[in-house]
Amino acid sequence: MSDLNLESDIEDILMTLDTQYHLINVLNSAGSKGLFVYLVLDRTYANLALARHKLKNLAKGITI
Repeated sequence: MSDLNLESDIEDILMTLDTQYHLINVLNSAGSKGLFVYLVLDRTYANLALARHKLKNLAKGITI
């Protein structure tokens, strides 16, 4: 992000495969800079919007 001169933080990264979603939620709090939560979902059963919402809320509660 700094190499791109962007002043925003990455919230999450999504990769889609034929059968899976891969979600990476970047932790941006002071004590967890550089850490992330990685979640793999089966596309057959997953609700992507709900998974992103729940992962974001879960990540807020993580403290190191």
